[in-house]
Amino acid sequence: MVQPTQSGSRALVLGGGGVTGIAWEVGVLAGLSSQGIDWSKATSVIGTSAGSFVGTAVAAGYDLEWLFAAQLVPDENEVDVKASEDTMAAWWAALAEGGDDPRQVGAAMGRIAKAAPEPVPAATRRRVVGSRLVTAEWPNGLKVTAIDADTGGLKVFDQHSGVPLIDAVSASGAVPGVWPLEHFQGRSWVDGGMVSTTNARQAEGHDRIVILAPMPSGYGKIPGAAEDAEVLAERAEVCLVAPDEQSVEAIGPNPYDPQRRKPAAQAGRAQGEALAGKVSKVWNH
Repeated sequence: MVQPTQSGSRALVLGGGGVTGIAWEVGVLAGLSSQGIDWSKATSVIGTSAGSFVGTAVAAGYDLEWLFAAQLVPDENEVDVKASEDTMAAWWAALAEGGDDPRQVGAAMGRIAKAAPEPVPAATRRRVVGSRLVTAEWPNGLKVTAIDADTGGLKVFDQHSGVPLIDAVSASGAVPGVWPLEHFQGRSWVDGGMVSTTNARQAEGHDRIVILAPMPSGYGKIPGAAEDAEVLAERAEVCLVAPDEQSVEAIGPNPYDPQRRKPAAQAGRAQGEALAGKVSKVWNH
């Protein structure tokens, strides 16, 4: 159901894209902030997978310049992981099986996660997630997405959900076959971006919407970020930012490669600075 538009409300949507997606989003946001874009105006910050980490920082009012600087140096807590060919083939099979039904696709992704051997020990994953979070407390306005591994339904967590922030963010980034399943509230959870990479439609009802999509393409028959932005633009001012040619090259082929954090952040910053006028027309006016 389409929600009534909140007059003057702003939503920042931050999509999934692995550790390189985190770095790119931080770069874009820092670049835009340096040109006068005030992210503290956000009514809602909607984070999916990588975007849940960045969204936590934005919603908490964290210093983006410090966060940008942190992307430029190695982080000993990061783990070099990669989706195997078999894992990616299973993802595509799940998309084919589910077709244009998000819940069917989500449930198929859940089955992949449950059938896969634990790719990384849960304690290791917990350390990685904890190191990426700038706070352990839920900031106001933050919304984090994850998919129920059994039903395939999308769940949006916030400060009122009764779930620790670290659990919600871990679930939001639990890529099947790459990171382990998350378990809480009697349910199992997988990455919120395995069906829609941005879940941008969760921003419906806001008056001004900026979407950062490290992986803007749709999966299978599921709409991509551009299609979602087009629908949202029927009722709101919308700006979609996806990696430009330089950012795509900087990010590289493996979104989980921590060695690409620095170039992804630098390219994102340059792109953000260049797009400030375009974004400002939606966010500031």
